[in-house]
Amino acid sequence: MGNFAPPPPLDANATTMIMEPPERGEGNWVGAPCVHRHKGRTFLAVRERNPDERGHTIVIYERDGIETYTERVRITAAELGVTSIERPALTTDPDSGKFKLYLPVDAHRNCWHIQKLADVDELAAFDPATARDVLRPEDDHTDRSTVKDPYVVTTGGKYYMFYAGSDGHSTRAHLATSIDGDTWSRRDEPVLNSQFWHDERTRISCVVPAPDAPVWYVFYDGSGRTDYGSTWNLRTGLAISPDLRTCEDTSPQGPIISAPTANNRLAPQTFATCRYMDVLLTDNGWDVYFEMARDDGSFALYHQQLTSERFRT
Repeated sequence: MGNFAPPPPLDANATTMIMEPPERGEGNWVGAPCVHRHKGRTFLAVRERNPDERGHTIVIYERDGIETYTERVRITAAELGVTSIERPALTTDPDSGKFKLYLPVDAHRNCWHIQKLADVDELAAFDPATARDVLRPEDDHTDRSTVKDPYVVTTGGKYYMFYAGSDGHSTRAHLATSIDGDTWSRRDEPVLNSQFWHDERTRISCVVPAPDAPVWYVFYDGSGRTDYGSTWNLRTGLAISPDLRTCEDTSPQGPIISAPTANNRLAPQTFATCRYMDVLLTDNGWDVYFEMARDDGSFALYHQQLTSERFRT
C-alpha cells in the first residue's frame, strides 16, 4: 500500500520573518495572512494590532519578490466604524475577475460578525463606506455568539467560507456556501469540532488540495482549555476532507506545528502560537505564511517555502 497525502514537512525553525509589529510585548501582532494570486500577481493581506487599539488596520500588499512587498491599500477599523478587525479574506470573482474582500469586525463588546466591501477592479478602490454584513451570529445555532475569521475559497464556481463560530462556550469551525459571494447559506453543524487537544477553540485556517490524493488538506488552528492564553495561543493542526463539507481530524494527538517558543507540545504555559496559516501553490511547491509568537510575547509574520520534492515519500 502507498502512503498518500502525508503531512507536509512544516518546520517553524525553517521560516523567515517578513513583517513584525513596531512594538515588542504581548498584544502587538502583525499577521493573520491571506495570500492570493490573480492574473500573475500575488497579493498578501495582513492584520496589524496593538494592545490599545486591538486590530486596527488591514493592509494589502503586492508581492514583488519572495520577501519584497509594496502596499496597495490600507483599511482601518476607524474607517469602518468598528472597534477591531481580524483576519481578512481576499479573493476574486471567477467570472468578473473583480476583487472581493471579507472582514471580520467587532462592532462593540465582542460582537463579531463578517462584512464584505463592494467588489473592485483594483485594490486601491476598496471603499470602507461600502461595507455591509454578509454573516452574523444566528440564534439557536452553534454560532449564536460570534462569527469571525473567514477563509474563502472558490472551486467549481462555488464559494466556500470557513469561519470561526462560537456559542459562548467554545469556538468551532463552521462552513457557509454561496453561488455569488454575496448571499451565504450556513451548514447546520460545525465541520470540525473542538475536541482532543483543541477542546477550547477550533477554526479552519486554510484548505489546500493534496498533491497525490483526491482529498483536501484542512489546516486548522486550535487551543485547549488548560492552555496559557487559550483565546490567542492557537497552534496548527491538520485534517483531511474529500468534499470541503466533511473533515476528519488527522492530528488528534497534538498540533503539527507550534512556535519555537513553546514549552510543551500539549497544554503549553507559554505562547506557542503558530496560527492563521495560508498557502500559495506555486510551480515548485508551496509558499506558506504563518503568524507566530516570539520570545517577547509579540506575534510576527513568517514565511516558509516547501518544494515539491519535499512532499515525496
